[in-house]
Amino acid sequence: MSHLSKFFQKQFHVFFSYKNNLIKLLSIFLFFQFFTVCDAGQNAEKKEILLRLISEFQIDLQKNLESAIRTKGVVGAIDVCRTISTEKEAALKTEFPGILIRRVSEKPRNPNHQPDAWETEIFNQWKESQKKQNTPYTVILSKNTEVRILQPIILQNPTCLQCHGSPKDINPEVSKKIAELYPKDQAKGYKLGELRGAFSAIW
Repeated sequence: MSHLSKFFQKQFHVFFSYKNNLIKLLSIFLFFQFFTVCDAGQNAEKKEILLRLISEFQIDLQKNLESAIRTKGVVGAIDVCRTISTEKEAALKTEFPGILIRRVSEKPRNPNHQPDAWETEIFNQWKESQKKQNTPYTVILSKNTEVRILQPIILQNPTCLQCHGSPKDINPEVSKKIAELYPKDQAKGYKLGELRGAFSAIW
């Protein structure tokens, strides 16, 4: 075989070796792109479901609380508020394994509703935003296959002040009941329009 033939044969192998490697690299790239798109689509669906569940939770809680106040008075409604929230959280966890939805606050009534580090960071951002007369916004974090949502709860209903307003304005019987059920209560001293807490969801 001539030197020229050997040269062309070598170039031929180099070309196809390069081509094969290029195809492999392209295949790997497309493989990861496919799963990236799938993850993005999956997270978008999770976000939609979580926002719906939070909305249903909020509506259900408000409806039951208003009904309890009408039928049992404010003192009697405190027991309802105490149980319905935890029952709803547990029911959602059972119905949707892998989903955690709860209420959190920097001044919680229930000590189990303390915010975690990420939630605390968002609360701080909201407070800074309110100083500039901006309304707190819903925060959605999508990381890998996990979605987190923190939706602010603004105290808008004057009825809420009967349990969460200034201590001097709260009925003594209501204060007594709160103290019995929540010895470490911090959830007083609010005014209308203030940030009361948030609905937190993780999936």
